Amino acid sequence: MKVIYLTRILLRKPIYSIGLLLCVVLIIEGLSWTIAYNPKLALVARAGGFFPYISALFKNLFLPEICTVVILTTLLDQQHIRLKLSSVGLTLKDISRYELTFLPTILLSYFLFNPATQTARFFLEAFPNYTFSNYWHSYLGGTFTMAIYFRYLIPIFLIGYTTLNVSLISDYFKQRQEAQEAAENKAQLAVQAAQAALAAQTTAVNPSPNNYLSHLKGKNQHGELDFPVEDVYFFTIEDRYYYAQLEKGQYLVGKTLNELETELDPSRFFRIKRDYIVNRQSVLNYAYWENGKYIVRLNTPDRHEIVVPRARMQEFREWLQGNGNNQRPYADSSTDSFILAS
Repeated sequence: MKVIYLTRILLRKPIYSIGLLLCVVLIIEGLSWTIAYNPKLALVARAGGFFPYISALFKNLFLPEICTVVILTTLLDQQHIRLKLSSVGLTLKDISRYELTFLPTILLSYFLFNPATQTARFFLEAFPNYTFSNYWHSYLGGTFTMAIYFRYLIPIFLIGYTTLNVSLISDYFKQRQEAQEAAENKAQLAVQAAQAALAAQTTAVNPSPNNYLSHLKGKNQHGELDFPVEDVYFFTIEDRYYYAQLEKGQYLVGKTLNELETELDPSRFFRIKRDYIVNRQSVLNYAYWENGKYIVRLNTPDRHEIVVPRARMQEFREWLQGNGNNQRPYADSSTDSFILAS
Protein backbone atom coordinates (compact mmCIF):
# COMPACT_ATOMS: atom_id res chain seq x y z
CA MET A 1 0.00 0.00 0.00
CA LYS A 2 1.61 3.24 -1.20
CA VAL A 3 -1.26 5.70 -0.65
CA ILE A 4 -3.66 6.36 2.23
CA TYR A 5 -7.12 7.39 1.04
CA LEU A 6 -8.64 9.94 3.42
CA THR A 7 -12.15 9.35 4.80
CA ARG A 8 -11.88 12.16 7.44
CA ILE A 9 -14.14 10.18 9.79
CA LEU A 10 -12.80 12.00 12.88
CA LEU A 11 -13.17 15.41 11.25
CA ARG A 12 -16.67 14.82 9.89
CA LYS A 13 -17.87 13.61 13.31
CA PRO A 14 -16.82 16.18 15.96
CA ILE A 15 -17.92 13.83 18.76
CA TYR A 16 -14.48 12.21 18.50
CA SER A 17 -12.78 15.57 18.99
CA ILE A 18 -15.01 16.32 21.97
CA GLY A 19 -13.78 13.08 23.53
CA LEU A 20 -10.21 14.20 22.80
CA LEU A 21 -10.97 17.55 24.46
CA LEU A 22 -12.14 15.74 27.58
CA CYS A 23 -8.85 13.81 27.64
CA VAL A 24 -6.86 17.04 27.28
CA VAL A 25 -8.82 18.68 30.13
CA LEU A 26 -8.22 15.67 32.38
CA ILE A 27 -4.49 15.62 31.52
CA ILE A 28 -4.10 19.34 32.23
CA GLU A 29 -6.07 19.01 35.46
CA GLY A 30 -3.97 16.04 36.55
CA LEU A 31 -0.72 17.91 35.82
CA SER A 32 -1.91 20.98 37.69
CA TRP A 33 -2.67 18.88 40.77
CA THR A 34 0.79 17.32 40.54
CA ILE A 35 2.61 20.63 40.14
CA ALA A 36 0.51 22.87 42.40
CA TYR A 37 -1.26 20.64 44.91
CA ASN A 38 -1.76 23.22 47.67
CA PRO A 39 -3.11 25.99 45.39
CA LYS A 40 -5.54 23.45 43.89
CA LEU A 41 -6.74 22.52 47.37
CA ALA A 42 -7.37 26.21 48.02
CA LEU A 43 -9.47 26.42 44.85
CA VAL A 44 -11.50 23.39 45.93
CA ALA A 45 -12.10 24.98 49.34
CA ARG A 46 -13.09 28.28 47.72
CA ALA A 47 -15.57 26.47 45.48
CA GLY A 48 -17.23 24.86 48.49
CA GLY A 49 -15.98 21.29 48.09
CA PHE A 50 -14.80 18.80 45.55
CA PHE A 51 -18.09 18.28 43.69
CA PRO A 52 -18.84 22.03 43.31
CA TYR A 53 -15.27 22.41 42.01
CA ILE A 54 -15.79 19.67 39.41
CA SER A 55 -19.13 21.21 38.42
CA ALA A 56 -17.53 24.63 37.93
CA LEU A 57 -14.66 23.08 35.95
CA PHE A 58 -17.11 21.32 33.68
CA LYS A 59 -19.29 24.42 33.20
CA ASN A 60 -16.58 27.07 32.87
CA LEU A 61 -13.93 25.09 30.94
CA PHE A 62 -15.16 21.95 29.23
CA LEU A 63 -18.55 23.07 27.88
CA PRO A 64 -17.36 26.37 26.33
CA GLU A 65 -14.36 24.68 24.74
CA ILE A 66 -16.68 22.31 22.86
CA CYS A 67 -17.23 25.29 20.55
CA THR A 68 -13.46 25.46 20.09
CA VAL A 69 -12.99 21.85 18.98
CA VAL A 70 -16.12 21.76 16.81
CA ILE A 71 -15.07 24.89 14.91
CA LEU A 72 -11.44 23.72 14.67
CA THR A 73 -12.31 20.27 13.28
CA THR A 74 -14.83 21.84 10.89
CA LEU A 75 -12.12 24.18 9.57
CA LEU A 76 -9.73 21.27 9.07
CA ASP A 77 -12.43 19.24 7.31
CA GLN A 78 -13.35 22.15 5.03
CA GLN A 79 -9.71 22.67 4.14
CA HIS A 80 -9.57 19.05 2.93
CA ILE A 81 -12.57 19.75 0.71
CA ARG A 82 -11.29 23.11 -0.54
CA LEU A 83 -7.84 21.73 -1.41
CA LYS A 84 -9.32 18.44 -2.70
CA LEU A 85 -7.14 16.38 -0.36
CA SER A 86 -8.36 12.83 -0.90
CA SER A 87 -5.16 10.84 -0.39
CA VAL A 88 -1.69 11.03 1.15
CA GLY A 89 1.43 9.25 -0.07
CA LEU A 90 2.82 6.75 2.42
CA THR A 91 6.21 8.45 2.70
CA LEU A 92 7.68 10.73 5.36
CA LYS A 93 7.95 13.59 2.84
CA ASP A 94 4.30 13.34 1.74
CA ILE A 95 2.99 13.02 5.30
CA SER A 96 5.09 15.99 6.46
CA ARG A 97 3.81 18.11 3.58
CA TYR A 98 0.25 17.05 4.47
CA GLU A 99 0.74 18.05 8.12
CA LEU A 100 2.26 21.45 7.27
CA THR A 101 -0.68 22.24 4.98
CA PHE A 102 -2.86 22.72 8.07
CA LEU A 103 -0.44 24.84 10.09
CA PRO A 104 -1.88 28.25 8.97
CA THR A 105 -5.43 27.06 9.68
CA ILE A 106 -4.54 25.97 13.21
CA LEU A 107 -2.64 29.20 13.90
CA LEU A 108 -5.50 31.41 12.68
CA SER A 109 -8.39 29.31 14.04
CA TYR A 110 -8.28 31.24 17.36
CA PHE A 111 -9.75 34.33 15.70
CA LEU A 112 -12.72 32.29 14.47
CA PHE A 113 -13.55 30.08 17.44
CA ASN A 114 -12.75 32.58 20.23
CA PRO A 115 -15.95 34.70 19.80
CA ALA A 116 -18.14 31.56 19.89
CA THR A 117 -16.25 30.03 22.82
CA GLN A 118 -16.29 33.22 24.88
CA THR A 119 -19.97 33.81 24.14
CA ALA A 120 -20.81 30.31 25.40
CA ARG A 121 -18.66 30.92 28.47
CA PHE A 122 -20.44 34.24 29.13
CA PHE A 123 -23.90 32.61 29.06
CA LEU A 124 -22.74 29.82 31.39
CA GLU A 125 -20.76 31.91 33.90
CA ALA A 126 -22.72 35.18 34.08
CA PHE A 127 -26.18 33.64 34.40
CA PRO A 128 -28.54 35.34 35.17
CA ASN A 129 -26.78 38.72 35.33
CA TYR A 130 -26.22 39.37 31.65
CA THR A 131 -24.90 42.82 30.67
CA PHE A 132 -23.41 43.86 27.37
CA SER A 133 -20.65 45.80 29.10
CA ASN A 134 -19.51 42.73 31.02
CA TYR A 135 -19.75 40.61 27.87
CA TRP A 136 -17.71 43.00 25.76
CA HIS A 137 -14.94 43.88 28.22
CA SER A 138 -14.50 40.56 30.07
CA TYR A 139 -15.48 37.91 27.52
CA LEU A 140 -14.97 39.27 24.03
CA GLY A 141 -12.86 42.37 23.51
CA GLY A 142 -10.66 41.64 26.51
CA THR A 143 -9.75 38.14 25.29
CA PHE A 144 -8.05 39.15 22.05
CA THR A 145 -4.64 39.50 23.64
CA MET A 146 -1.31 37.84 22.92
CA ALA A 147 -1.27 36.26 26.39
CA ILE A 148 -4.58 34.47 25.88
CA TYR A 149 -3.68 33.59 22.27
CA PHE A 150 -0.46 31.83 23.33
CA ARG A 151 -2.29 30.16 26.23
CA TYR A 152 -4.60 28.57 23.67
CA LEU A 153 -1.83 27.71 21.20
CA ILE A 154 -0.50 24.48 22.79
CA PRO A 155 -3.95 22.87 23.43
CA ILE A 156 -5.08 23.81 19.91
CA PHE A 157 -1.93 22.31 18.36
CA LEU A 158 -2.46 19.19 20.46
CA ILE A 159 -6.13 18.78 19.57
CA GLY A 160 -5.75 19.75 15.90
CA TYR A 161 -2.77 17.54 15.04
CA THR A 162 -3.88 14.65 17.23
CA THR A 163 -7.22 14.61 15.41
CA LEU A 164 -5.51 14.76 12.01
CA ASN A 165 -3.04 11.98 12.81
CA VAL A 166 -5.52 9.67 14.53
CA SER A 167 -7.79 10.05 11.49
CA LEU A 168 -4.84 9.29 9.19
CA ILE A 169 -3.78 6.22 11.19
CA SER A 170 -7.38 5.00 11.35
CA ASP A 171 -7.68 5.23 7.56
CA TYR A 172 -4.36 3.40 7.12
CA PHE A 173 -5.29 0.40 9.27
CA LYS A 174 -8.82 0.26 7.86
CA GLN A 175 -7.53 0.14 4.27
CA ARG A 176 -4.85 -2.38 5.15
CA GLN A 177 -7.45 -4.66 6.74
CA GLU A 178 -9.72 -4.30 3.70
CA ALA A 179 -6.83 -5.17 1.37
CA GLN A 180 -5.97 -8.27 3.40
CA GLU A 181 -9.59 -9.41 3.51
CA ALA A 182 -9.96 -8.90 -0.24
CA ALA A 183 -6.76 -10.85 -0.91
CA GLU A 184 -7.87 -13.70 1.37
CA ASN A 185 -11.29 -13.86 -0.29
CA LYS A 186 -9.67 -13.94 -3.70
CA ALA A 187 -7.28 -16.63 -2.52
CA GLN A 188 -10.12 -18.74 -1.16
CA LEU A 189 -12.00 -18.51 -4.46
CA ALA A 190 -8.85 -19.46 -6.38
CA VAL A 191 -8.24 -22.47 -4.14
CA GLN A 192 -11.85 -23.61 -4.53
CA ALA A 193 -11.59 -23.28 -8.31
CA ALA A 194 -8.31 -25.21 -8.26
CA GLN A 195 -9.80 -27.98 -6.15
CA ALA A 196 -12.80 -28.23 -8.46
CA ALA A 197 -10.51 -28.39 -11.51
CA LEU A 198 -8.38 -31.07 -9.85
CA ALA A 199 -11.45 -33.09 -8.91
CA ALA A 200 -12.73 -32.93 -12.48
CA GLN A 201 -9.31 -33.95 -13.75
CA THR A 202 -9.06 -36.86 -11.31
CA THR A 203 -12.52 -38.24 -12.07
CA ALA A 204 -12.20 -38.09 -15.87
CA VAL A 205 -13.38 -41.28 -17.60
CA ASN A 206 -10.34 -41.76 -19.81
CA PRO A 207 -7.40 -39.94 -18.29
CA SER A 208 -4.50 -39.55 -20.70
CA PRO A 209 -1.32 -41.42 -19.69
CA ASN A 210 1.85 -39.45 -19.02
CA ASN A 211 5.46 -40.12 -18.26
CA TYR A 212 5.74 -37.85 -15.23
CA LEU A 213 7.50 -39.00 -12.08
CA SER A 214 5.11 -40.99 -9.88
CA HIS A 215 7.30 -42.43 -7.09
CA LEU A 216 10.42 -41.43 -5.22
CA LYS A 217 12.76 -43.02 -2.74
CA GLY A 218 13.74 -41.09 0.36
CA LYS A 219 15.54 -41.68 3.61
CA ASN A 220 15.76 -40.24 7.10
CA GLN A 221 17.44 -41.22 10.34
CA HIS A 222 15.10 -44.20 10.74
CA GLY A 223 15.49 -45.75 7.30
CA GLU A 224 14.35 -45.60 3.67
CA LEU A 225 10.88 -45.24 2.15
CA ASP A 226 9.36 -45.53 -1.34
CA PHE A 227 6.42 -43.15 -1.63
CA PRO A 228 4.07 -41.71 -4.31
CA VAL A 229 4.92 -38.12 -5.19
CA GLU A 230 1.25 -37.26 -4.69
CA ASP A 231 1.79 -37.80 -0.95
CA VAL A 232 4.37 -34.99 -0.81
CA TYR A 233 3.28 -31.63 0.61
CA PHE A 234 6.30 -29.82 -0.81
CA PHE A 235 9.92 -30.26 -1.86
CA THR A 236 12.56 -27.91 -0.46
CA ILE A 237 16.30 -27.44 0.04
CA GLU A 238 18.09 -26.98 3.35
CA ASP A 239 21.88 -26.65 3.57
CA ARG A 240 22.29 -28.11 0.04
CA TYR A 241 20.20 -31.18 0.93
CA TYR A 242 16.93 -31.79 -0.90
CA TYR A 243 13.90 -32.95 1.05
CA ALA A 244 10.34 -34.14 0.52
CA GLN A 245 7.89 -33.19 3.26
CA LEU A 246 5.25 -35.88 3.86
CA GLU A 247 2.69 -36.45 6.55
CA LYS A 248 5.06 -39.10 7.91
CA GLY A 249 7.91 -36.61 8.16
CA GLN A 250 10.79 -35.15 6.17
CA TYR A 251 12.77 -37.41 3.81
CA LEU A 252 16.05 -36.77 2.02
CA VAL A 253 15.70 -37.36 -1.75
CA GLY A 254 18.23 -37.92 -4.51
CA LYS A 255 16.90 -35.39 -7.02
CA THR A 256 17.49 -31.66 -7.21
CA LEU A 257 14.65 -29.15 -7.44
CA ASN A 258 15.60 -28.42 -11.05
CA GLU A 259 15.28 -32.12 -11.88
CA LEU A 260 12.04 -32.45 -9.96
CA GLU A 261 10.59 -29.39 -11.71
CA THR A 262 11.07 -31.05 -15.13
CA GLU A 263 10.00 -34.56 -14.04
CA LEU A 264 6.91 -33.80 -11.94
CA ASP A 265 3.43 -33.30 -13.41
CA PRO A 266 3.14 -29.48 -13.89
CA SER A 267 -0.61 -29.64 -13.29
CA ARG A 268 0.05 -31.01 -9.78
CA PHE A 269 3.36 -29.41 -8.74
CA PHE A 270 4.55 -25.80 -8.98
CA ARG A 271 8.00 -24.21 -8.42
CA ILE A 272 6.68 -21.38 -6.29
CA LYS A 273 10.14 -19.97 -5.52
CA ARG A 274 13.77 -21.01 -5.84
CA ASP A 275 13.75 -23.31 -2.82
CA TYR A 276 10.17 -24.66 -2.91
CA ILE A 277 8.03 -26.91 -5.13
CA VAL A 278 4.49 -27.29 -3.77
CA ASN A 279 1.78 -29.86 -4.37
CA ARG A 280 -1.53 -28.40 -5.56
CA GLN A 281 -3.44 -30.59 -3.09
CA SER A 282 -1.48 -29.16 -0.15
CA VAL A 283 -2.31 -25.49 -0.90
CA LEU A 284 -4.71 -24.25 1.78
CA ASN A 285 -4.91 -20.54 0.91
CA TYR A 286 -2.82 -17.45 0.33
CA ALA A 287 -3.05 -13.86 1.58
CA TYR A 288 -1.40 -10.50 1.07
CA TRP A 289 1.34 -9.94 3.66
CA GLU A 290 3.31 -6.69 3.22
CA ASN A 291 5.68 -4.83 0.86
CA GLY A 292 4.23 -6.55 -2.21
CA LYS A 293 4.69 -10.06 -0.80
CA TYR A 294 2.20 -12.83 -0.12
CA ILE A 295 2.02 -15.73 2.32
CA VAL A 296 1.02 -19.12 0.89
CA ARG A 297 -0.31 -21.47 3.58
CA LEU A 298 -0.09 -25.24 3.14
CA ASN A 299 -2.36 -27.87 4.59
CA THR A 300 0.42 -29.47 6.61
CA PRO A 301 -0.03 -30.41 10.27
CA ASP A 302 1.89 -27.27 11.29
CA ARG A 303 0.22 -25.03 8.62
CA HIS A 304 3.57 -24.36 6.93
CA GLU A 305 3.82 -20.84 5.42
CA ILE A 306 5.90 -19.68 2.44
CA VAL A 307 6.60 -16.00 1.71
CA VAL A 308 6.27 -15.40 -2.06
CA PRO A 309 7.04 -12.22 -4.07
CA ARG A 310 4.21 -10.62 -6.03
CA ALA A 311 5.89 -11.32 -9.39
CA ARG A 312 5.64 -15.07 -8.82
CA MET A 313 2.13 -14.93 -7.35
CA GLN A 314 0.47 -14.00 -10.65
CA GLU A 315 1.70 -17.16 -12.35
CA PHE A 316 0.90 -19.18 -9.22
CA ARG A 317 -2.71 -17.93 -9.25
CA GLU A 318 -3.06 -18.83 -12.93
CA TRP A 319 -1.69 -22.29 -12.16
CA LEU A 320 -4.22 -22.74 -9.34
CA GLN A 321 -6.98 -21.85 -11.79
CA GLY A 322 -6.02 -24.78 -14.00
CA ASN A 323 -3.31 -23.41 -16.30
CA GLY A 324 -0.61 -25.69 -14.91
CA ASN A 325 0.56 -27.05 -18.25
CA ASN A 326 1.58 -23.56 -19.40
CA GLN A 327 3.84 -22.64 -16.49
CA ARG A 328 7.36 -21.50 -17.26
CA PRO A 329 10.35 -23.10 -15.52
CA TYR A 330 11.55 -21.09 -12.54
CA ALA A 331 14.40 -18.73 -13.48
CA ASP A 332 17.07 -20.22 -11.22
CA SER A 333 20.58 -19.19 -12.16
CA SER A 334 22.19 -20.93 -9.19
CA THR A 335 24.20 -24.14 -9.51
CA ASP A 336 21.71 -26.86 -8.56
CA SER A 337 23.99 -29.41 -6.97
CA PHE A 338 22.86 -31.72 -4.22
CA ILE A 339 24.16 -33.94 -1.47
CA LEU A 340 22.64 -37.30 -0.66
CA ALA A 341 23.93 -39.08 2.41
CA SER A 342 25.07 -42.61 1.73
